[in-house]
Amino acid sequence: MVIVALLIIGVQQVVSSQPAKDTVFTEKNILLDCLDLNKSEQTVGRPGQIGEHIRLSVSGRRFANGFNARAESLVYIELDGKTHSFSAAVGVDDRSNVSPDDTFKKDYLTAAFFVIGDGKTLWQSGVMKYGDAPKAFTVRLDGVKSLLLKATAPSGNTYVDWINAMFGYSGEVPKTVWSPEKQAVIRETRAFAEQQMQKYPAPRINGAMKAGIRPHTPFYYPVAVTGVRPLNIQAEGLPKGLTLDAQTGIISGIPVEAGEYPVKLTASNSYGRAERILKIVVGDKLALTPPMGYLSWNYVEGLINEIFLKELADAFVAFGLRDVGYQYINMDDCWQGKRGADGYITPDPHRFPNGMKTVGDYLHQQGFKFGIYSSPNSYTCAGYHGTLDFEKQDVETWDSWGVDYLKHDYCWCPAERADELFLKTGELMKTSGRSMVYCIGMGDGKKSKEYGSHVWRTGGDLRDIWSVEDGGLQGSVGIVESFEKAQQTADLQEPGRWNDPDMLVTGLYGKGSAARDLTDGRGCTDAEYRSQVSLWALMSAPLFISADVRQINQTTLETLTNPEVIEINQDISGDFPKRIGDAGKQEIWVKQMEDGSKAVALFNKGAESVKMTLHLDKVGINGRCTIRDVWQRKEMGKFKKTYSTLVGPHEITLIRIL
Repeated sequence: MVIVALLIIGVQQVVSSQPAKDTVFTEKNILLDCLDLNKSEQTVGRPGQIGEHIRLSVSGRRFANGFNARAESLVYIELDGKTHSFSAAVGVDDRSNVSPDDTFKKDYLTAAFFVIGDGKTLWQSGVMKYGDAPKAFTVRLDGVKSLLLKATAPSGNTYVDWINAMFGYSGEVPKTVWSPEKQAVIRETRAFAEQQMQKYPAPRINGAMKAGIRPHTPFYYPVAVTGVRPLNIQAEGLPKGLTLDAQTGIISGIPVEAGEYPVKLTASNSYGRAERILKIVVGDKLALTPPMGYLSWNYVEGLINEIFLKELADAFVAFGLRDVGYQYINMDDCWQGKRGADGYITPDPHRFPNGMKTVGDYLHQQGFKFGIYSSPNSYTCAGYHGTLDFEKQDVETWDSWGVDYLKHDYCWCPAERADELFLKTGELMKTSGRSMVYCIGMGDGKKSKEYGSHVWRTGGDLRDIWSVEDGGLQGSVGIVESFEKAQQTADLQEPGRWNDPDMLVTGLYGKGSAARDLTDGRGCTDAEYRSQVSLWALMSAPLFISADVRQINQTTLETLTNPEVIEINQDISGDFPKRIGDAGKQEIWVKQMEDGSKAVALFNKGAESVKMTLHLDKVGINGRCTIRDVWQRKEMGKFKKTYSTLVGPHEITLIRIL
């Protein structure tokens, strides 16, 4: 069940216009800011931040609370009939800018606002121009079950503001919902997830088969199993302090004694039985296979909130992502609130009204690990509080919240103190009460290893583009360049130390921060997304999804949940692939797997389909061998000397030589 976040802004006695005149009820208030606005839709790009960091400005006046979007904008809200009022002020934001000539702006940049309840227009603003003063209103909502906040504009460059928008209610807290179109996509994706279970009914154990944990720190490991439910999951040989919950399939607890423990995992149902050995290493090494999970920046940015994170965890379970090995739910920037006089940080009270420990506890109950973001400067990349001079307090705080992963970004870090600051945070994390994985976003793998990091960024911010040849901001990279950059530090990689070529853009389709680098807002194609996942799997790179999993389509889900691709990524050898063939736009890469098999990518960077041939002696195969197409999940037959296939533009044929 999804737990909906609630912030009571104030309590007052009001009289409803609908009930009898002598009916009095206690009304609670909640700002629109406090709801999950990631479900909103707009014509171009995505909404950015909310609250004081968005700096709403209309007609030269600044406002601290509200919601800013780019028209056309739609926010669907579900009510229970006991929401009694909605009040706000609306206007065209001063950031709307297509010309320095204010007169032109006022004539060209216009918007109209509508409040629609149960299909009926309850209030409308009329046409408002750039520079007009905000227009305030209050509407009654007694009995209304469905609300739509809509803003339209003839120009896609018009930013619109809902200022100090607030609901008064006495029943359930209002909550945002997906548009009817998105709800249809979600239903199709759920049906597809069920079809996949029926298509591959036998149990298959997936994900990391080697897990590191420090003694006396909490351990969470959901046994990742695909196949028809119900499943009988067992674990034999667990170290002292760990137990398996037979109902959830989650191994948890606090290991006591150092050592390496081979744990026999079994999963069975009416279609068969699967067995694998999980090595739990209790000691000083973490992240023994590349971390897999979610990182919020690309799509969510400044709209990160408690509701989103909890619903995201639910979606990872419902859509089967946990069943193929995804374990981390990580926040990026913008979660911070104020820093107290004692130096301890608090989360944003609007978006995390129940506190951050509540979020951590919820994720842990689902078997996930909880990640957070900061920077070794006074301020982060997005302008929120960083850790500078508060490293000890912040690590203690993260410990108390149940944090398992830190992304420590390089933004604004004093260059002369970088060594000191990154090392200091790393040392504090080692002695905390949790086994926190340390990721450094500074693009210097050698130094990052010296700081004790487990993961380090290898290059610039990856955008939702195939290559910088397709466009993009200065300093950003596409999928191709990100792969090429990671090759430069291939020799630094080993189990527990991973090159990170940045998040998966798979499924963004031009939405989120990446969309702002594109003129058409399209993003990559499904074939290009699949190529990214192939390359990241081959590189043993961290697999962090950045699309909103709650509403991805079935094609994206299929790309992200192929267990055979993930098995290549999670191979305990941790090898970086080697290039064995290069013919300009066509490359062949091979990765030696722990079990003796080989994963091979036939990579076509070009814009035209081309027949590619693998000479088997180049990968040490001199006799006949079996080749399996990993994306098709089927054996292609037995081959001798060569294997040839047609590879589409910007595509990869990923095979396993058995």
